[in-house]
Amino acid sequence: MELEAASRRFRLWLRGLRSLRRDLRTARWSDDDPAHLAALVGRFVAHLESYCAARAGVDPVWALSAPWASPVERGAAHWLAGWRPTTLVHLLYTESGSRFEAQLPDLLLGVRSGNIGDLTPAQLARIDDLQRRTVAEEDALSREMARVQEGADGVVGAGAEVDVGAVVARVGGVLGRADALRLRTVKRAVEILEPAQAAELLVAAADMEIGFREFGLKYGLGHGG
Repeated sequence: MELEAASRRFRLWLRGLRSLRRDLRTARWSDDDPAHLAALVGRFVAHLESYCAARAGVDPVWALSAPWASPVERGAAHWLAGWRPTTLVHLLYTESGSRFEAQLPDLLLGVRSGNIGDLTPAQLARIDDLQRRTVAEEDALSREMARVQEGADGVVGAGAEVDVGAVVARVGGVLGRADALRLRTVKRAVEILEPAQAAELLVAAADMEIGFREFGLKYGLGHGG
């Protein structure tokens, strides 16, 4: 029953993500009103926040194994039951670099686009700081999960008996902090960017999440999944 509910929650979250991606893309390229874009960006962040809050109540074993995801998603895209927070920063650098190259002639003439390829030195410095902090926090969580898996920190009792309840509780704690880091990274990135830039980043992030999902399902169908 719990697995059914968690799987349904994931499908609903993904459906909401598709809708938000469409709204952000439409507003970014047809409206470009900063207040409207900022509101849509806020809705996107709130959508992720509500999903993270709901995941907190899922059995950590189910959350880590993620049976609602395809093998491709679990194998290629998941870190501690979800995407790596640093992936968002890498995506930001990639999208910015691509846009920057495309509009370099205009920038040399002093024409500013205001898009994600038009980041200021101050923004770039803050993004660099975000990357360093996120890498450090990711590494700390990876080490903590490794300690749990190795039976350290008191989850293995006398006589090599495993305290299953303690293991599950520790896994749940690590996964909760991983979700908190994912959410915090999105919020920090959005704070650094202008509304139009944030909209472009979130559309790219949604494209990646949805793209992995669609590819994973197609791959599974083609390989008897």
